[in-house]
Parts: sequence; C-alpha cells; structure tokens
Amino acid sequence: MSGARRVFLREGFAATSTDVIAREAGVSKRTLYAYYPSKEELFGDVLRGLTVENPQTRMLESVRGIDPGSPEELREALIGLAKKLVTTIMDPDYLALLRTIIADSHRFPKLGEIFRSTVPERGIREGSAMLRRAQEKGVAVDGDPEVMMRMFMGPLLTYVLVDGLFRSEDQLCPPGPEKIEEIVRLYIKAVT
Repeated sequence: MSGARRVFLREGFAATSTDVIAREAGVSKRTLYAYYPSKEELFGDVLRGLTVENPQTRMLESVRGIDPGSPEELREALIGLAKKLVTTIMDPDYLALLRTIIADSHRFPKLGEIFRSTVPERGIREGSAMLRRAQEKGVAVDGDPEVMMRMFMGPLLTYVLVDGLFRSEDQLCPPGPEKIEEIVRLYIKAVT
C-alpha cells in the first residue's frame, strides 16, 4: 500500500496506472489485482490508511469507546477527538489526496463516493453514536445527533479548507490547542 500511496501522491489518481503502482510496490500486476480488483479500491485503502484506520490516531476506535457521563467528560472527549481529527486532516499526505479527489472526481465520480464513505460518513456515524450515548445519559440536549456532530466538525473543517488546502505544505496552519479548546467550549455551551 505504501507504493500505491507514493504513486497517488506523486501522480494523482487519473494519471496513475496500475502498472506504475505494481512496479513501485515491487509486486506483479496480477498480485496487485488479487488484492485490489480496481484502482479505485486501492485508492480507498490508501485513504483509509491515512484517516480512519491511521494507527497514530485510531480515530474511530477512540470514538467508539467514548461514553461521557458528564459535561466535563464530554468536553474532554471532544477535545481529544478534535485534536486527532486536526492531526489527521492537516497531514500533508491527506491534503494531497484530498486535492487529488477534488481535481479528478469530475472525471471519476466514484472517487467522491469513496471519499464520502471512507472518511466523513464513518466519522459522522461514530461521532453521532457517541452523542446519542451522551443524550441517553442526559449529558447532551435532545436533537439530531448527526446534525450535532456536523456542527462540531464544521469549525474544524474550516481550518482544513482555509489553512490547509489553500496553503503550500510548508505554510500549513492547523489550529493550536487554544483554538481547539475554544471551539469545544462554545460547542459544549450549545449541546449541554
């Protein structure tokens, strides 16, 4: 997968061939197709490895284990989640793949579907389940947990757009801990 990742980052999706991926990975094309029947599936695996299955953040695993019993526990959980989210989405490789998706999805509509189902839909689903658990304990107000999770993620995603995608790699400007804590503080006021 690291060979495919290097090629996708270097060439983009449209310009990448399975021949080049196989050569870069040091495997035969036949072996590559045994594991990944299509270039899109391989791209999805690369995307998952950078985001929801990233061993450095273990984002989905950590959200599944959150069962806040108080507003303070919810606040701490959301700060931790926000830090992991920012670490993941401000990673230069992730931003490069996101640029590839944006650039090539008009010719390869399946790329947008792969991205949605791999990253935001899974994250929103797990985050919504965590908020639902908080609601069941009376920690969070009633409301649609999906809308509430999108409301949490939105401010963080503005950093990706303005301070990530539209900047060069050496000028990335992720929000600092004080900004993350302020986002969470204001969010907690709205949902508890």
